[in-house]
Amino acid sequence: MKFDVVIVGAGPSGCISAINIAKKGYKVAILDKDEEKSIGYRTGGGVIKVDTFSSVGLPRSQGKELIAFLDTFNIYSPTARTKKTVNHTAIIVDRLLMNQRLLQYAKEAGSQLFSETQVEDLLIDNDFVKGVTTKDDKVFHSKILIDASGFSGIVRKKLPHSFNIENEIDNKYIAKAYVELLKNPNTSENYLNSYLAVDNGYIWQTPTEIGYGSLDHSIDLKKRLHSFIDEHKLNVETDSNYTSYGAIAVRQNIPNMVGNGVVIVGDAACMISPIEGAGITTSIRGAKLASDIILECLEKNDFSQSALWAFNVKYNRTIGANLAYMDMLRRGLIGLKPDDIDFAFEKEVITAKDVLDSITGDIANVSVLDKAQRAIRGIRRPHILLRMENCMNKSKELKHHYSNFPDNPENLLKWIEKKDKINNSFY
Repeated sequence: MKFDVVIVGAGPSGCISAINIAKKGYKVAILDKDEEKSIGYRTGGGVIKVDTFSSVGLPRSQGKELIAFLDTFNIYSPTARTKKTVNHTAIIVDRLLMNQRLLQYAKEAGSQLFSETQVEDLLIDNDFVKGVTTKDDKVFHSKILIDASGFSGIVRKKLPHSFNIENEIDNKYIAKAYVELLKNPNTSENYLNSYLAVDNGYIWQTPTEIGYGSLDHSIDLKKRLHSFIDEHKLNVETDSNYTSYGAIAVRQNIPNMVGNGVVIVGDAACMISPIEGAGITTSIRGAKLASDIILECLEKNDFSQSALWAFNVKYNRTIGANLAYMDMLRRGLIGLKPDDIDFAFEKEVITAKDVLDSITGDIANVSVLDKAQRAIRGIRRPHILLRMENCMNKSKELKHHYSNFPDNPENLLKWIEKKDKINNSFY
């Protein structure tokens, strides 16, 4: 079967790509391993930015799809003794209903869905990806193949090394997560609680669920979550019938997301907000950028890495730069000891504005006077101020570096070398 574009994965990034490309009249196939009615199902809701859909030209979530509106983020220290409260808006959506809506849009635009279809291998000819074969012996030919397969990165793992794309994600960046739904959810409440640096991870609580994610794979996530609930007397009652485990990459996005005839989007490209551990909004916006470039390439009949490179440039210089900045701030904060975070929160060495900037990706500009005042407040523990000052400087340096992502593939490795140097200069 021949298509202009074949998309592996019918999640949010796959559907957004399909909608934008198919509505321009191109022939699009979407392959997904699940049966159609189950595509998008996850235990727990998805936290997304309010303007996620309007920013890509689609209607906002409403009705049963819209679970709750959030306007208060409470960021707690690991001991839960101190917190920073910031005003930041977001919504919780029903992932299944949201994904089914996007899938319907994709089909209405002309995309063909092939559910219960698993990719077996790639078709590669003369260093160009030309499509995929499936486990049920189907062959899908494509001009451009999109890997939207999620965390598994089915296509990414099989790509030629000549593309200079990360095939595997280092295990040290993989966070394992566990979530339980609440027995009596109160969707009229408008908060998200986040408990930082709990055993190399964090615990989150919304009006509908509570969960725990950690980079330490030796931890029994369920046991640790419940011990935290009991230890800090959190007023929650969970429903043991609705639980799930998962995994997500907590790191900066893979720098190169294109090769000859292939583009990587969503979780497969690590388009994750490192502070929130969420990727729906970033994946949707990333897929929109990717599909815009793909349409240009289809019009020019040029599917080379050089032609698709504009996606790397646009994403890394904008969304990627913000996420890299946030990732460095995350590392600075969780690298502190629990009692240091308590002290920094209590003494205003770390302010609510700092926390908000870490969520939004806005660069924090701290005045000389503010620095002096923080130094006085934190004089008993100067190492905290020194660490956060160094972290802020490195965060800005990293964001600036992403904002200067190279215009062509030839300069990629040199750019990556400098990126790694900046990252490794802060511990």
